[in-house]
Amino acid sequence: MQTRKLTPQEFKDTQASPERVQDSTPPDGFWEYVEAIPAEDFDIFDCREGQVTHVYRMGDAYEHVLINSQYQGVAMVIVVELATSSVYGHYLLDVNPPGTRPPEEVDGNSDSQ
Repeated sequence: MQTRKLTPQEFKDTQASPERVQDSTPPDGFWEYVEAIPAEDFDIFDCREGQVTHVYRMGDAYEHVLINSQYQGVAMVIVVELATSSVYGHYLLDVNPPGTRPPEEVDGNSDSQ
């Protein structure tokens, strides 16, 4: 299965009037798409548990399905195109402040900035 890693601009272009959705159903092939995402697109983050706690509808065009990683504030977002009921692409979203590092990178490696 072919996957599409969205650029920051492409991801931003799918955002419009976010509204949290409680009863979303993933399109056919959703989890197969997630499994096909190359490991390097996850960077050091692990989203293999497939834990989805947030889905946001972006106007009438897209839904953002957030698959949590092992760290708070980082999720793989699967963007679903509503018109075609298919996966549009994916984006690793990190909402932590710039410069925040995962716990295992912090011990003894503090950089002064």
